[in-house]
Amino acid sequence: MGSLESPAQPGTGRHRTEQPRILRGGLVGTVWLASGAVAYTLDDNLLALSVLSTLFGGWVFWNHGGSRITAVGVYNLAFALFVGFAGIYLAADTADTDPGVPLLTVQAVCYASHVVTWLIFWSRPVRHHTAAISVNGPTATWAVAFGAVLLAIAIAGSAVVGPAAPLVKPSGFVGVVLVAAGLFLGPLGRWTVLCGSLTTAAFGVYFTFLFSGYGRIVIGSLALALLAVFAQRYHRRYAKMAVILGAAPVLLFLASIRAGGPATTVDSDGFGSAVSPLASFASLWQMSAWGVLPNGSGSTFWATAVALFPRSLWPDKPVGFGAEIVPFLSPHLAGTDHSAAALWHGEWLYNFGPAGIVAMVPVTGVAVRGIDWVLTWATSHPLDTPAALAGFVGAVLGSVGLFDLLWVGSFTVMGRTGARLLVLMALVAVAGWIRMRPTASTGRGELSFDAASQVMRAGAPPAAIHVSGYDGYHRGWEPPNSHRQCGHTSAASAAKSPSVPVTAPSPAGPSTGPGPMDSASAVTPGPPDG
Repeated sequence: MGSLESPAQPGTGRHRTEQPRILRGGLVGTVWLASGAVAYTLDDNLLALSVLSTLFGGWVFWNHGGSRITAVGVYNLAFALFVGFAGIYLAADTADTDPGVPLLTVQAVCYASHVVTWLIFWSRPVRHHTAAISVNGPTATWAVAFGAVLLAIAIAGSAVVGPAAPLVKPSGFVGVVLVAAGLFLGPLGRWTVLCGSLTTAAFGVYFTFLFSGYGRIVIGSLALALLAVFAQRYHRRYAKMAVILGAAPVLLFLASIRAGGPATTVDSDGFGSAVSPLASFASLWQMSAWGVLPNGSGSTFWATAVALFPRSLWPDKPVGFGAEIVPFLSPHLAGTDHSAAALWHGEWLYNFGPAGIVAMVPVTGVAVRGIDWVLTWATSHPLDTPAALAGFVGAVLGSVGLFDLLWVGSFTVMGRTGARLLVLMALVAVAGWIRMRPTASTGRGELSFDAASQVMRAGAPPAAIHVSGYDGYHRGWEPPNSHRQCGHTSAASAAKSPSVPVTAPSPAGPSTGPGPMDSASAVTPGPPDG
């Protein structure tokens, strides 16, 4: 297990290098901002700004975190897709026509606010652990087994109640990521081809049984989560290289799933979900400038906070940002279940006007940096328990959920990533109950042998611990300062450590409490006295 680099200390060489790094980051950010200003003055300014947005997002994704896929990297990858690529697509599509909305203005707003966010909050190099993380055998086995069970439950639930039922797809999503974590980070991780094949098979099962053609971003997020797990094992940037090189063919494949509609529809070629949010944000910006866009005053964030509360128990529960803007963007679909996407920027504009874009910068910078901190913290500690591994998996889920955040706003993030984290927490609770459950005979906690061994090595008396199917003496436990690993001690060892109380279990089972052995039982071989 790698460790975090120690924080900089005043007067040390590393402390002296922090200022040049900060200055270098400021210089780089200034260059990117100046490049955007120059692009804005060109004839093909929308295209130039869009290309810059794509390059900047890809550059941050490649560099941030080294070989690891970080939350900052994922958010910038999403920016390259939903702002950069979308701008290129719309620039080409409207080259000979008037788009009718201020695409250039919103592209400039998105680019400038994003670069400023990077400059203030993300430009400082991340101090992450230096060694590949690993998971011990029992925890890896737990992850693969419970992940497979979750995937099977999701498939069964999809067949019985439908894939759109709550927690069905989130369960399958978490199951596949757990399988990948148990394989790549566990003892089998050295067999890369085997682990990759099994993980691909799990992904294929999810794609076949839980993907209906809608929610293509979920498929992309799942693939990115698997690559993020894979990247934790290796120091080279294989995972990032796969993302960069595979972006175009994967985008074309996902677009082909929905292509073939009428030429007048936004999704006639399958790219509508990727490019329409930028155009929708431009429409909202124009409405705001005209004064016809209402001020949400943060209402969509309240809807996000209660998103996981069942609507069946709260019929008047507020709808999310995507549903709120349907009457403005698609009036003919108002009152239906349709939901629109207008970027994370659009949600802040809807709630607070143009000033909301300014407020978005620190909130986004701190939130994304916070997810990165959780991911770094999780990978700097031993992943030797299901709870520890679940913490790492939860950080990965939070990171890939940033795709949904930039795409459509906070409500969808809560509905998808929040549901996945809920499934993960429930799984950890069930695992904890299985590992320590009340026994019928004593009502005390029953631990697995591995867990009990750790407790007993810390000095706990065996009589206070009920090991499922075992007793501490006959399975190799040695009390502190003892010299034999059986239930009896010799006179010599007893003389050397007379202060160590040892209680032997009776033939009928473990004793109910610690008690001292008399001198005869300590030196006379024979069955324990109970």
